[in-house]
Amino acid sequence: TSRLIFNGLLRYDTEGKLVPDLAKSWSVNDDKKTYVVNLRDDVTWHDGSAFTANDVVYTIKTIQNPETRSTKLAGWRSVTVAAPSKYQVSFTLPATLASFPDALTQPIVPEHILNEQQPSVLRNSSFNTNPVGTGPFISQVLRATGDNQQLELKKNSDYYRGAPQLDRFVLRTFSDSDEMREALSERDITAAVGLPASIAEDLALDTSIRVSNVPLYSGVYAFFKTNSDFLTDTKVRSALVQSYDRQAILKLFDAQYAPLKTPLLPTQLGFNSGFNQVTDIAAANKLLDEAGWVMQGDGVRAKDGLPLELRLVTVDTSDQAKLATDLEKQWREIGVKINLQLLSQTQFEQSALGAHDYDILLYGISIDHDPDVYAYWHSSQAAPGKSNFSEWKSARADASLDVARTRLEPVLRTARYQTFQDEWRKEAPAIALYQLQTTYAAHQNAQGYVPVAATNAADRLTNVEDWTINTKSVLKTP
Repeated sequence: TSRLIFNGLLRYDTEGKLVPDLAKSWSVNDDKKTYVVNLRDDVTWHDGSAFTANDVVYTIKTIQNPETRSTKLAGWRSVTVAAPSKYQVSFTLPATLASFPDALTQPIVPEHILNEQQPSVLRNSSFNTNPVGTGPFISQVLRATGDNQQLELKKNSDYYRGAPQLDRFVLRTFSDSDEMREALSERDITAAVGLPASIAEDLALDTSIRVSNVPLYSGVYAFFKTNSDFLTDTKVRSALVQSYDRQAILKLFDAQYAPLKTPLLPTQLGFNSGFNQVTDIAAANKLLDEAGWVMQGDGVRAKDGLPLELRLVTVDTSDQAKLATDLEKQWREIGVKINLQLLSQTQFEQSALGAHDYDILLYGISIDHDPDVYAYWHSSQAAPGKSNFSEWKSARADASLDVARTRLEPVLRTARYQTFQDEWRKEAPAIALYQLQTTYAAHQNAQGYVPVAATNAADRLTNVEDWTINTKSVLKTP
């Protein structure tokens, strides 16, 4: 709902470009560490109060307060925010960070409503069910029926980008996908998001419904723990990569996901479109032979009396179990035995994401619009509790990532990310399995929606103020 009710200083348009939202303009000082944002002076909150720089400062400082327990704290902790004037805000960073403008899409909340509430109670505040924002729609009523909820909103006629074309907007939740499909088929709802591929395929046969697959800014990877006993050898990791059949994996999910080959996504700055990987079982076997792993009678390779066994860990969901089982079969063909461990969400977060207790980790990561993947691949993050899940350490990759995130010139950043991807391919710390997608289905009379790559399902609302519903005029005779 945040995209309907709130705005950030910046936003991504339907072409994936960062453009002003509550901001009128923004610039970065010569030191490349201070951003100055000039705000629009024609914005009001839904209660009629004026939007000012104080709201921005309040929002960021509330995120920075540990008592708020915000999931955004890490990204804002070291940023100094100030309001030089009523309609100007400055952000000072401890060092240059090229991806910082992406953070300015953070939704802004009203100081005049929330400033008297203690940060520790904001999570349970009545504001969460009766929000006041600056966005194109105004929250009216939240209804609950069993496990399902319905939020009703009306258009904000004073919206600074122009009043929405729709008079009202209703968001509904459903207990399962079948219930959502039925509501769409019966025209109880106009559109639905996040439908399983099997349901989406059925709906696509209905000419009155339009189905779109929208790529998300996230990917699923098989992370090889590069300091694990048998995975320290690049040849072993490369053999796992070369024996992996991408098309077989995608068929498992009925084309629900998009192919992924690199640590960057196709829409990101610096993406290497020439990065290609073909399945080559013979080459994989040759690499393992060269590494001293000899095939035994039981079909499992061994070296110095030890079998080539690897423990693959993932969370216990149907998709991940299906993926892990297929990889197990593929790698068995080259003499690698996989011991599969499916964990509950709590166990997975503690022992896998927290302690890095695995040889191979199957996991989906969020990559965001900016290609700053420092957290996932830089050696400084290669430790339990951090996000370099391969615990990969490469001086060449580090240097490329360091420069790419601390320089603002797109051409230079592109070159550095190309170098990083080359090193990633050579060192094989992981396999890029697939890019996640979400499915959006809508009746043909719903117009204006533009499918765009998204960080989450809510990004489908990027241009919601332009959406319309075509209606038919019916002439009744007396």
